[in-house]
Amino acid sequence: MAKLTDPDILARYKQALAEWKVMGAIELEKDAPAGLRTTLEGVTIDAFKEALYRFVCQDNGEIDQVKETRNWEPCNRWEYHYDLRPTINGVKVYVETRLHPESFSSREEPEIHVVHIKPV
Repeated sequence: MAKLTDPDILARYKQALAEWKVMGAIELEKDAPAGLRTTLEGVTIDAFKEALYRFVCQDNGEIDQVKETRNWEPCNRWEYHYDLRPTINGVKVYVETRLHPESFSSREEPEIHVVHIKPV
């Protein structure tokens, strides 16, 4: 695992997190909603999104940029995934995310796709 150090990608990631109240800026997909329910019982989706925002943007929490090596759909559509390990309500969790689009060359607003949540 390598810490995310690319300033442009980090800025895109933080831009999406700063919009956590906006529908579509951070979306829970695949098994993430079930992982949220079982790992952080009672934490709402909005509270979870706000916790990710606070972890990265206010507390300078670390984001790992991981080269995607899994070769199955949809993983093969992404060059990297981004892992966070915040503590939420006293529980340290692993959160796997994807950022779309990563590049500032796109006019699209960045979106974070949360695909996995589990205890560390």
